[in-house]
Amino acid sequence: MFKLLLLLTIITFNLYASNWLMIQGTEKQDAKDHNLWGFGQLRYINNYGNIYEPGGINKTPFSMNKPSLEEQESLIIARLRGGLRGKLVSDNKINYFILTEFAENGITNPAGHRQHSYLTDLSATFRYLPVNIRVGKFKYPGSEEGLMTRFASPFIQFTTMSDQLLLERFISPKSINSTTYLGEPAHSVGAYRDTGIELFQKLNIDKKNSISYAYMLGQGSGLQMENTNSSHPTHYIYSAYENIFGEGKGYNLESFKLYMWYQKGKRKLLDKLFDRERYGLGFTYYDGTLRVDSEYVRGKGMIYTGAKDIDSLPNKDEWHFEIEADESSKADGYYLSSQYKVIPKIELLARYDQFNRMKNISAKKRVFKNTTLGISYKFKGFNRIDFNYTFAKASAPHNDAAQRILNNTDNIARIQLTMVYK
Repeated sequence: MFKLLLLLTIITFNLYASNWLMIQGTEKQDAKDHNLWGFGQLRYINNYGNIYEPGGINKTPFSMNKPSLEEQESLIIARLRGGLRGKLVSDNKINYFILTEFAENGITNPAGHRQHSYLTDLSATFRYLPVNIRVGKFKYPGSEEGLMTRFASPFIQFTTMSDQLLLERFISPKSINSTTYLGEPAHSVGAYRDTGIELFQKLNIDKKNSISYAYMLGQGSGLQMENTNSSHPTHYIYSAYENIFGEGKGYNLESFKLYMWYQKGKRKLLDKLFDRERYGLGFTYYDGTLRVDSEYVRGKGMIYTGAKDIDSLPNKDEWHFEIEADESSKADGYYLSSQYKVIPKIELLARYDQFNRMKNISAKKRVFKNTTLGISYKFKGFNRIDFNYTFAKASAPHNDAAQRILNNTDNIARIQLTMVYK
């Protein structure tokens, strides 16, 4: 057994499939020393939800468009990212990855609170040992929806499960009710990133089958470089099995992948520390024409429960984020999505996602169910235009007052133009 593990550790191939650990953390042998790349996404959103505003307090943030929560119809540059990646030594033993963000999203403007976080990734990978060692700020190993590159997917918006349970918010508390904390954004959303050190590798069983693994020790502070949790770390664990059965490369490689992940750490609010735990499993399948993805995720502690308007003045919203911090707070969710290539340039897509929030307290329980249908037209490569129409439903099974507010939820239409430079 030891000899087999040693052999698997030593043998490596450059068949990355949609192996985001290798794609984002390493460079192929023939890669340039310095490769300038980036992408932009222009997005139109029309939210058909109703506004419920008693006494000047807006109770319906779900009817407003992100990130600023100011309009129901908007046209924004949703992402504008530029980066540099390559190798620092000729033998490809040290790789680097840099990425910046200059658009209008939760990184730069969470809930209308302007931030100055433009550097999203800054890392170096050292490849002198049988295991790769990556240090810096980068995407942590975890959920496929967070780990994958955003210009690859024709689904414009994250699932509610990923948006609320995994896309972490950081707040400066202004109001506290037991372990319920309300406060303005302290800095950018976490963007599925952390600062720390990661050990990862792809172990090839043969030319078609492989196993990938990763362990990261991070600060649990999102895009902030400093540890904000009294020096307590966050642990990330990831493993995946992948079978390649066709052509293509990267996101478009014909393959099947089965993966699971786990993360746990401490989060500090004022002078108290709370546990935050997340874990999930899922699969991806792509045969050149049909793509199917699914993932199930559970979480305990630090449950984000939405944006709240704290300003009672008419025609003015002051959004703060609310977090149920105690580890007894629980949530889970899942999604099932598919894409079907009608002709080489046109894909039809469908996705169902459900998120069950605060399952431990009946009065606070919320269930979000979304069905998204769409079409994608590709110009060349990942350059394309996507149309998504989401049929959105939300319910409060044990709270009639909350249900009357959630009844204002309605459908959302989105159109997005994606242009990639590489």
